[in-house]
Amino acid sequence: MYARPLHQGRPLTFGVSGMLWRSSLLMFDRESESLWSHVTGNAVSGPLAGARLRMLPAIHTTWALWRATHPDTLALAKRSLAAASQPHRLESDYALGVFVEDEAVGFPFAELERSPLAHVSLSGRPLLVVYVKPAATAVAFRREVGGRVLTFQGLAPENGGWRIEDRETRTRWNAVSGEAVSGPLAGEELKPVPATQAYLTSWRTLYPGGRSWRAPR
Repeated sequence: MYARPLHQGRPLTFGVSGMLWRSSLLMFDRESESLWSHVTGNAVSGPLAGARLRMLPAIHTTWALWRATHPDTLALAKRSLAAASQPHRLESDYALGVFVEDEAVGFPFAELERSPLAHVSLSGRPLLVVYVKPAATAVAFRREVGGRVLTFQGLAPENGGWRIEDRETRTRWNAVSGEAVSGPLAGEELKPVPATQAYLTSWRTLYPGGRSWRAPR
């Protein structure tokens, strides 16, 4: 998900170009007809080539897990929804691409399955990547709260959602929303980090020399 920038005083509007670039979809903006990578947010050709969209934190998950995490959600309902024609892909086909400043790291789902709570550092910032295998959902957070760096454990299902616990204070957290639900830090929230879910092949094509996280062996 991206913030739409202004072009000549008006926000850009986007459509699907029908073209691929480095194995991933290209969007176009109707105002300048520039082409943009939907994975990186970079304009790759046209008058705005070289510009980059500002990525916003977002999550790719199942409706069941979203509703369990955000029970008061309102959703747009249509009278009829066509069934998806794309065949189901294996979870191992995907990666979570995490961006901090100018550093990008891919977290393959196959590696996250080995270690579903990944404690890493990007651009000097301590991060946590959480992987919920039953929903094929991965999210990234900053794991510093009130000046203290936290470490997490105990990923487990709870009331339709998932929870974790930090070792330092034994506070329990919603593993998907990042909200502290009980314990000394109740009411605090882990700050989400901009990330995107992509096909692993697309990610490796876009970042051939980029860092790819591996679970401890």
